[in-house]
Amino acid sequence: MDNHRFGQNHITINPAVYSNTVNFLFIPLQVYAMLTAEFVRLGVPKDYGEDYEGLRLVFEIRLHNPAQYVAYVLGIDGNVFTVSRQSPRMYYLGQARSLMLVQISPKEYTATRIYLDLRHDDLEFIEKLRAGENLRFTVNLSTQFIACVPQQFIPPQNCQYIPIGPCAQTLSLSLAPQSQLYLIKCYIPLKDPRSNSSIIEVDRDTWLNVLSKLGFKHVRVIEVPAITSVVNEHAKAAIEHLDKAWELMSTNYEEALNAARKALEELKSYAKDLGFVDNDKINFAKIYGASPDSGLVRVVDGIFRGLWDLCNVGSHAGRSGLIKRADVEFVITTIYMLMKSMQENMKIQQP
Repeated sequence: MDNHRFGQNHITINPAVYSNTVNFLFIPLQVYAMLTAEFVRLGVPKDYGEDYEGLRLVFEIRLHNPAQYVAYVLGIDGNVFTVSRQSPRMYYLGQARSLMLVQISPKEYTATRIYLDLRHDDLEFIEKLRAGENLRFTVNLSTQFIACVPQQFIPPQNCQYIPIGPCAQTLSLSLAPQSQLYLIKCYIPLKDPRSNSSIIEVDRDTWLNVLSKLGFKHVRVIEVPAITSVVNEHAKAAIEHLDKAWELMSTNYEEALNAARKALEELKSYAKDLGFVDNDKINFAKIYGASPDSGLVRVVDGIFRGLWDLCNVGSHAGRSGLIKRADVEFVITTIYMLMKSMQENMKIQQP
């Protein structure tokens, strides 16, 4: 027999009856009341003196035990979703898990934490969905526990009860003979106490501070002026290819570069439609109203040629490992800004 002591309660488990449980809750109750959970704050392991090199978010939560007896929680999991104000859809980020034993006194609250491991593309997706606003989460908690429940007890609808056997055969507790030992799995919504809603909102400053602690201290938000009032079909196609390149950047660098190269081709066709291509080459001197030998023209022409070479995936054959996310970001952003500059100057130079 394996003996586990928690405080003053002596609970004896018969491994022959129940040997595979990992996360469960012992509640010496005759009438069971379900736990509730509140969100406290979002942080990172460093906030709690823990060392972790990966991308890990920490959800600090507060559990409430409304029952009249001590609750011993050995594990909580939570499916984490992020949501946007612009869309009712929820996007799954992963499963957060608890790593500690929690004891909750009767009618009391206690703090605990669940941990969510992320990838870089998860953070990128969160940032894209957040769109500069506050961060919004939904966390659906679940916990498994065993409890002695009177047979006449009516279980909550969001709990699953699996009978194990009479309590007298498994627990050395003075319980009524009619009590039954159950393996119980309950789903608990994590509420934001500020709004009493299951939508947890984290303000922008807090989220940026979390990003900083995760190693993104030198990230700066750069506002790129939108290219508007585009009528030319080649210009529209160039923007579409750049948007596609940005989407592909998180999954396939080579395809992202291919899309960026198509954007350059459309940019050249756009300039040709407006009369700024001579001998199959963009005439930057005509676009910027400067001498062909001027430093401005040489530099801009060099930028365009350099971007063309960077987008030539064939030139990276055999050394695709040298293509990094920062390379692709640089290419896409530079093409966009070059297009914006060319567009403004071509408007000025047109009769």
